[in-house]
Amino acid sequence: MTINGQKIAENILKRLKKQVLDLKKKGIVPKLAVVLVGQDKPSLAYVHQKEKACDKVGIGFKLYKFPKKIKTETLCRKVKAIQRQKLSGLIVQLPLPRHLNTQAVLDFVDPKIDVDCLTSYNIGKLATETQEILPPTCGAIMDLLKAYKIDLKGKHVVVVGRGDLVGKPLSILLTQKLITLTICTKFTKNLGKLTKQADVLISGVGKPNLIRASMIKRGAVVIDAGFYKRDKKVYGDVDFEKVVKKASKISPVPGGVGPVTVAKLLENVVKCASLSQKSGCG
Repeated sequence: MTINGQKIAENILKRLKKQVLDLKKKGIVPKLAVVLVGQDKPSLAYVHQKEKACDKVGIGFKLYKFPKKIKTETLCRKVKAIQRQKLSGLIVQLPLPRHLNTQAVLDFVDPKIDVDCLTSYNIGKLATETQEILPPTCGAIMDLLKAYKIDLKGKHVVVVGRGDLVGKPLSILLTQKLITLTICTKFTKNLGKLTKQADVLISGVGKPNLIRASMIKRGAVVIDAGFYKRDKKVYGDVDFEKVVKKASKISPVPGGVGPVTVAKLLENVVKCASLSQKSGCG
């Protein structure tokens, strides 16, 4: 069975559109700012998706572009300055160029509007189960599993990749579930042997055909959170055409985790906006 992430995302956006209207009646206007450094193609694609989704539900959107060669100290000052306006959400689009200190930049984002949940403060809240919002991709994956009635209790879940947007926060979240968890990185030996043990396999690396049919057991649930763009075509980590024949449920790319991730990001923006008169969502 192919998981329809687009349908799930549309349901979330429909709900958010009504919530945004209700907030505006109270004088609260949700606004999202995005910081983009350089011209990374996947990043540009994701920013475009976010802008379209914001427009669809009535959330204000502002993109701030900076040159690839910007210094960490300069970018930190820019991020701090952007927050002087009233915002409901601010994200620094990842990945940043390698010469930049990514965590230092992220930690200049006010945790109250950190809708990607990437500041050290909000990662700590996730680890201690005191968060009010979830990192968007984590939230998207959990929504997909819930929508298709996939109970994780007692399951062996294998996560491939430990990136800041998928693997790392997802692994923190999954340690709080009653599961057996295996985390695989680029240094993992015998990857296929481990992935074949998974009842639920989640991959978020960004490498086409990393997960092949021979690497999963029949009946496994496969969630593809990978993203790679080449020649205007988008790919996930999974060899979908072959793996779909063995998996009980599988999310495609595009149309799986991606649109739900964008919807969950906007859900965080709306929640932070509604909490803005209180303590914020950090």
